[in-house]
Amino acid sequence: APFEAAPLCSLTEQRTERCKHRNLIVIGTIIAIAIVSVLSVFLSRRTCCPIPDEPPITIDFTTGVSIITNYAVNSKVRSRLATTNLTMEVLNGMNCSSVHMVTLQLPLNTRVTSLKTVADDGCMTNGKVKEIQEARDSFVAQTSQGLSSAYVEAQDEFTYTVQVSIPPFGATKVEMIVEQLLQQRRGLIAFEVPMIPNEEVDSLFFDLSVEDVQGNPVDFQLELDLPGIKANATNGTKKFHLELPDARQHDLPRVVQGTFAPGQLPENGLLYFDGSCFEHYFLPPSLKPMPRNFIFVVDVSDSMRYDKKLNETKIALKKFINTIDDNDSFSVQTFGNKGTVDLWGPRNGTTDGKEDAKNFLDALKSTESDWYNWGTNLHEAVLEALLRAKDDIKESKNDTVSILVLVSNELASAGVTDRSKIVKNVHDLNKDGSVKIFTIGFQGSSDVAMLDAISLLNGGISAIITSGDFGGKFEPQITRFLESEMGSILLSDTRINFLADKAQIVGVTNTYFPLLAGGYEVVVRGLVQGTVKDNLLNAEIAASTLESVQNWVTAATGLPEKVKYSLCYQSYAHARVSQLVRLSEAADFLGDNILKYLVTLADPSCNEEHFVNCIKKEALDLALDAKIVAKGLTAMVTVDDDNCMNADDSAQVCLDGTTSDPTAWSKEGTQSDLYAGANAISYVPISISLVSLVAVISLLH
Repeated sequence: APFEAAPLCSLTEQRTERCKHRNLIVIGTIIAIAIVSVLSVFLSRRTCCPIPDEPPITIDFTTGVSIITNYAVNSKVRSRLATTNLTMEVLNGMNCSSVHMVTLQLPLNTRVTSLKTVADDGCMTNGKVKEIQEARDSFVAQTSQGLSSAYVEAQDEFTYTVQVSIPPFGATKVEMIVEQLLQQRRGLIAFEVPMIPNEEVDSLFFDLSVEDVQGNPVDFQLELDLPGIKANATNGTKKFHLELPDARQHDLPRVVQGTFAPGQLPENGLLYFDGSCFEHYFLPPSLKPMPRNFIFVVDVSDSMRYDKKLNETKIALKKFINTIDDNDSFSVQTFGNKGTVDLWGPRNGTTDGKEDAKNFLDALKSTESDWYNWGTNLHEAVLEALLRAKDDIKESKNDTVSILVLVSNELASAGVTDRSKIVKNVHDLNKDGSVKIFTIGFQGSSDVAMLDAISLLNGGISAIITSGDFGGKFEPQITRFLESEMGSILLSDTRINFLADKAQIVGVTNTYFPLLAGGYEVVVRGLVQGTVKDNLLNAEIAASTLESVQNWVTAATGLPEKVKYSLCYQSYAHARVSQLVRLSEAADFLGDNILKYLVTLADPSCNEEHFVNCIKKEALDLALDAKIVAKGLTAMVTVDDDNCMNADDSAQVCLDGTTSDPTAWSKEGTQSDLYAGANAISYVPISISLVSLVAVISLLH
């Protein structure tokens, strides 16, 4: 019949149809959320979180509108010390007190020794070294009163921030002196001079001279290629002068590098002593090189393709492989999400072997990161390389030096990621110290603190490769490190001991050197408490060579003419504070027992609960006494000792210029808040995915 109802589905059929639709919807929803969740985790990994345990920048800010008009560099290199006077004039374009922040890339082993400002009216302020918080408070107070002031703080081993306060519509001239400790490497002394800050300047004046320890001019080589620019060089290459009134038109390097040949050291070294401070210089004599067994462990994670890091690393390794000879053996291991992605060797350093290794390096590519296959397994990589190195030792001669070179660009993000466990497990496997571990980390992306701890515990040295924007190309830095630290190995396990009659020697810098290459000069500094004559202070050196254990003895002499006690003491304080800061930063990985083995404090009576606090206390006290700007401990701020400035309590501070966050001006609101915000934002996708997943599960129930 036309009006007869269509047959209805049975109850069972209706349930079956509904189940089908419901199952399709639920399965599709779960798959979609799973994809979103995985993508969120993957993307957050790439965008979240600053490197752990790296202190955030806490006071850097720029306000108002200001520029650097004139910038002058006057550097004098004398023997093992480079002294550079930096002068800049900063102008304020607003009717309020402005702050101009300048970032300087300074060479490694550099200290700030002087800071001065000169206002429009000629009033001068001089720098004082204070604990960081006290120095910050002083700078903020002076800026708030419309006064000329300057503040300097070390952010890391290379980066210093200089903040300049400029009165309304005024100008502030800043003069800063920095000193770099120098050492001989590969028969030459290399020096670095900061040329311009990490921003453009309108005009540049640059002067450089090099002298020996007695103040006599010497020839030098300068690595500076500026097309179309003529510079004045007088007395051969003993003085260098450059004027660039149009500095913004040129691509100028942040740092200029140079070298000169020093006088030859006696075979047993030199020991200078001024009655309370000593410096000992020792250069390995002409000996037969020891055979070497290398294993190069190279990061090929996805991030290595950025900024041509992998390509530059390959170029540096190929250059170093060319220096390996028939007595050496070597292998190459790459790692990414697995400890071993690819492996070449081991082979002897024959011509065929080296060519084959270079072809292997040429073919290396970074691993692509997939959603199911990402991360860097640093833990597995180092342990597997150690196992291979130790296995190779069984087939090597007793006088062979085994060296592991680790090149890393990532945090440990796959496998074991606990940083303390990684350091401990590497040390446990290599407790006999049979393999020396050298680490190379790229600044800003690798875990430099952990890499340094690994080297510190395993008889090696760590190197930080600065970014291409600030430190130039990566390849020359890696090449210099490899050739100077692991070139022709002449001595191993070198230990230096000092004897001073009845006087007490305290606070000595590092006295143990696992490997010494040809042309590598070591310097040890320390203090003597009590009266001792020059000829009763001696340095005793013991080291393993290719043939046997050899010993040398060096008797002290007086300091050279024109070298003052304060210079010796400041050089000692700088080296000692750097050593203590390095140990304190590695304390999380080391523990009290290892720290006590690595360093002897000047005051052994310190009874802090944790030994690292004793280390920090000695470093802080020494930095304040020697007026050293030390990372995380002290800063330098100018003070109006002559009371020539007129404070204005009603002065307005420019907050509408280039400050990213106006609250950064206050002590409470700093850029640490920006770091916290970055972390919070990066976890938003993950949070949304988890909430969605919970909602679906609730719906199913």
